[in-house]
Amino acid sequence: KSMLRGTFPPGSIGRLPAPSDDLLYCRQRTVRFDPDRAAVIMFQPAAARPALYALHAFNLEIAGLGEKVTEPALGAMRLQWWREALADIPSGRIRGHQVVRPLAEAVRAHRLPPAPFGRILDAREADLGESLPDDIAAYARNTGGMLARLSALVRDRGEACLRRAEDVGTAWALIGTVRAAAWSRRPLPEGTDAHAIASDARRLLAAGKGTGYAAGLATLAAAYLRRIERAGCDTADPALARPLALRGWRIAFGGR
Repeated sequence: KSMLRGTFPPGSIGRLPAPSDDLLYCRQRTVRFDPDRAAVIMFQPAAARPALYALHAFNLEIAGLGEKVTEPALGAMRLQWWREALADIPSGRIRGHQVVRPLAEAVRAHRLPPAPFGRILDAREADLGESLPDDIAAYARNTGGMLARLSALVRDRGEACLRRAEDVGTAWALIGTVRAAAWSRRPLPEGTDAHAIASDARRLLAAGKGTGYAAGLATLAAAYLRRIERAGCDTADPALARPLALRGWRIAFGGR
């Protein structure tokens, strides 16, 4: 399981070279493969964007490994590689990888703790199976919730704000499981009700949008959730899989 426990000691990472090419890679990957959250990042302060792109590129590296590898054992090896790469960061042993280098800089600059990374990597082991885990709520919190918490940490250290971001990210991941079922990529576990998943997401979003990254993500999550509810939570409806239009407008004005 996770090697990422405790804390990354402040100042334990040496000064890294400016990873301009690596950051471009992270940004391009995020814009191409995670356009919703890329739109949210674009509304964050310029100084925060490099770390946010690095975090989301890291997420793309490990998300859906079951679809990227030919055998589960290969996916498990990839997750272990990332555990070791993150565990090496405090000592300054930065692996020569286009995502690891900017991610290490993000950890150093924003004092990102190792525990959320460990929870993400542990939860992604479920992606190596044929279906989602039975406890979808825990899976959503440990994937989307932890990514949102890390993203919020780039700008905020207040626990209330971080918890709100975590809840919004959890709602985002819950909504994503319903949309993925509509893509016929990952069916919901037998006996799981899409209505119940949508209800959990609605409850998490009802507590408020939060600020910064969480606010933008909450706006898009609410728009997707409205679409799901209008479709009666029917995962056979292909409309659930369609991307949102006017993402930037929605984030800027909180539009429906």
